[in-house]
This record gives sequence, structure tokens and C-alpha cells, in this order.
Amino acid sequence: MTTTTTTAPTSSPPADAPRPSLTHEEALSAARALVPRLRDQAPEADRLRTLPDAAVRLLDEAHLFDLLTPHGLGGSGLGFDTALLVTEELSRGCASAGWVRAVLGGTTWAVAQMPVRARQEVFAAPSTRVALQLRLDGPPAERAAEGCLLPAQRGRFCSGVDHAEWILAGVSAPAVPGGEPEPHVVLLPRRRTEGIDDWHTGGLRGTGSRSFTTPALLVPEHRVLPLSALDPVNPSPHGRPETAPYRMAFAATGTTALAGVLLGTARAALDAHAEHGGRGSALDAPALTAAVDAARALLLADLAALAASGTPGGSPRERARIRRDIAYAGTRCREVVNAVYEASGAGAIYDTAPVQRIWRDANAAAQHPAFDLRRWGPPHAEALSAAVTAPPEASP
Repeated sequence: MTTTTTTAPTSSPPADAPRPSLTHEEALSAARALVPRLRDQAPEADRLRTLPDAAVRLLDEAHLFDLLTPHGLGGSGLGFDTALLVTEELSRGCASAGWVRAVLGGTTWAVAQMPVRARQEVFAAPSTRVALQLRLDGPPAERAAEGCLLPAQRGRFCSGVDHAEWILAGVSAPAVPGGEPEPHVVLLPRRRTEGIDDWHTGGLRGTGSRSFTTPALLVPEHRVLPLSALDPVNPSPHGRPETAPYRMAFAATGTTALAGVLLGTARAALDAHAEHGGRGSALDAPALTAAVDAARALLLADLAALAASGTPGGSPRERARIRRDIAYAGTRCREVVNAVYEASGAGAIYDTAPVQRIWRDANAAAQHPAFDLRRWGPPHAEALSAAVTAPPEASP
């Protein structure tokens, strides 16, 4: 029989504790400072199959969930490059902590483009933790004057849901009563859902990415947004922040921070190898380190190109390139971790060996569809071919 859980979200900081705005360097420094403490807590995260409350408080107190949140809404107003590098640093200590920060901290990007009332509900709190459910399983919603009538639904792989106040979920709903269903996102209070204790996995155990169900409920209109409104190529019905991340297409950049988890686990594996005296004569550590550095540089270059693009959200070629490079970076970093694990000897099979957990976490993370080169390589090749063969624009 399925077991359910209704774990209360981790307590937020006191209401009178302001959320200071961090610079890029301050955010990276804060993440680096947490690495030893998160590394110490990683075995407990594995045991609990969710992040310990203490780990979430560390991230909260360092204000690392608010990196993408605009200044006007109480955040740091930073970019996807900061989110990538902060996630990489955190994942050196605990991949699950990096993953949860990437997901909960990335979802605020979408909430910042929702109706003003929804923004106020989320960002008025001293801590903003919004889980993401890409698509709920269930019948399409129905439109009503008050909002969306959402039938009972089920969600899977909802990372960090134990510590979230809200869930941003993808649903199928008509834009108007009587219309054809189309993709929407809805903002659901976490307390209205019931968790299912099904997160029993080989790696990323501490993400607590379990399933949940929702009863039939009415989602108020101010918590509903067409998915198309999140693409910068389309007008925003409720206003869009003017900072660089909001000029990018989330369909292209939304999983960039998850690549930071693979970068961080690769670095953690190399750290562990060095700490144990570099045992494993067949391991070419300098070459593996260079592979991680190259993967990071590739993603940062792609993000810079998107930020400077003259096309809203990036051209088809730019969008396809970063999706390919996210998959490539994840694949290369997985190979680095596997190389270290294979060179670590028989002792690496013990649960107490840090490299064993790193190996499990990296391979679990790399199973995410974002890191499937077979899926994301061909679209880039097609976009590149289209750009090369397109006729030149007529001269004025």
C-alpha cells in the first residue's frame, strides 16, 4: 500500500529578517563557505531521503534561493551564470543540496512574471521556496470566471517539495471558457497537496523528489498563466522584469543550473581523489580537470551569447546550441566522475566512501532528459544547417 506523508515545509527565517541583495561574487563566496558543512550533512540527507532542515536553513540564511528574483521583489537580480556557478559550488559538498537550490531557486524566474497578486503572495514572505512540477498527470482543467477548476492530479519527481511553500505546476487548460486546452502553469499552495513516500533511489536521495497528489480544487485566476507568456518572443500580459535572465527563453536556459550539479560532482570527485593522495596511476587528473573547466566555459559562453542576442529569447540556433551544450557538459562531467570512481579501488564500493555517493549522485543526475545528447544534439545540427542555407536578407 502506498504511504503518504504531509511533512511541513522547513520554517522560514523570521518575518523581520530582510533579504539582502547579493552581488555575483558575494553569492559565490557564500556558496563556497557552505561546502564543508553541506558535505558533513550529505550522509544524513541520504538517510532521510530529503535535505535535513539544517541544510535548507543554511541555503536560506545565505539567500541563495533568491538569486534570479528581481531586486524589486526582494531578490538579488542576478543571472543564470550566477545560478550555474553557485549550484556548482554547493554540489561539491552535496549534490542534493545543489539540485534543490537549482530547482527551487530557478522557479522564482517564472513566478516573477505572474500576475502582481501572485508575486506578492510569494515574494512577501521572508523566504521564497517554490518547487516545480513540469506536468501534472490528470484530466485538463476547466476555465471558470474565478480561475481554473483543476481535477484531482498527480505529480512526480518534485524536487525539494518537502521544503517548498508553493508548487508551480504545468497543466493543460483552456485560455478561455469553452476553448481548446493548451499548456499553462498554475501556482499551488504546498499545503493543499499530499505527498507520497516513493523516493527510493540510487542517487540524489537527498533531493526528496517524491510524488504527490492534489484534490480537485479551484486555482484563482491570479495564480494561472499561459506557458507561452514565459517566452520572451511573446508579449508578457503582466509585465516582465528588464534584467538579462528575463530576455532569455526558459525552454533553453531552465536546466542550466542543473548542469551545475554535474560540474560540482565532477569537481568533488577530483577533490576526493586528491585528498586520498591521488591513488590510481591510470587517472589523468589534469586532463579530467581541464574537461570540467571546458564544460563550464562552454556554458558560460552560451549564456553570454543569449544575453547579448538581438533576438528575443535567442535565435533558434542559439537556443538549440545551449540545450546541446547542457547535455554535452553533463555527459562529460559524468564521464569524469566515472573515471575517478573506477580508479578508486575496491574501497569505493563502501557506503562510507565519499566517492561512492558522488558517483551515485552524478549518474542519477545525468539520467535527467536535459543531459541526453541523442535528444539535444540533432536539433542543434538542424538549426545550424538552417542558418547556413538560409538566403541572405535583402539589402535595403
